[in-house]
Amino acid sequence: MNLTDGEFERLSIPFVEDEIVQAVRQMGSYKAPGPDGYQPVFYQRCWEEVGASVTRFVLEFFQTGVLLQVTNDALVVLIPKVVSPEKIQQLRPISLCNVLFKIITKTMVGRMKPVMTKLIGPAQSSFILGRLSTDNIVIVQEAVHSMRRKKGKRGWMLLKLDLEKAYDRVRWDFLEDSLRAAGFSETWITWVMQCVSGPSIRLLRNGEKTEPFKPLRGLRQGDPMSLYLFVLCMERLCHLVEQEVAMKN
Repeated sequence: MNLTDGEFERLSIPFVEDEIVQAVRQMGSYKAPGPDGYQPVFYQRCWEEVGASVTRFVLEFFQTGVLLQVTNDALVVLIPKVVSPEKIQQLRPISLCNVLFKIITKTMVGRMKPVMTKLIGPAQSSFILGRLSTDNIVIVQEAVHSMRRKKGKRGWMLLKLDLEKAYDRVRWDFLEDSLRAAGFSETWITWVMQCVSGPSIRLLRNGEKTEPFKPLRGLRQGDPMSLYLFVLCMERLCHLVEQEVAMKN
């Protein structure tokens, strides 16, 4: 589905202070701090003192499209998926981002959420307003039921994909292509790619930090914008699969 001219225009108008304030208020007050050591509660309670500086910093990013490296730095902690993990696959990497960084991405999410229902087809239901993940369970059950009842020589095929380490495997060039295919402006793509492709990461283990390194792909779990970017990538993947099916490849 495509956005209307009015929706594109609303997506691209300059950000204002009220959107930034709303993003700050919506953040969990006591989320684990990132490299800067601050929690959102500091900005929420001291907004009268720091609000003008924060607003100026965020709006400057949207005007220039350039994000300071130190703002994009993050710590990564490994959260066990099982009681006694023995393999790296049993650990989930969670990024602890700076609050200023999350204010920027959460402000962007505030613009993205209202249009996601138009950008994402009915096949996807997670994180989309007005949709439930359980809807797809019902659809799969109905599809299997129909396949069992189908008669004739020509059958159907059900394809199940299990994406291991899904967020970590997203290629940045594919993300950029997905944003462009969804109709986002080059300005928006620049903002997103500045937030996604520029981080310096340290692993936090047993209270000790490793030397910093730069990832070459992936979306950070812990960034408010990541889940919406992942959904857009999956929408692009769905379109590519549908094209191949239509071409009988």
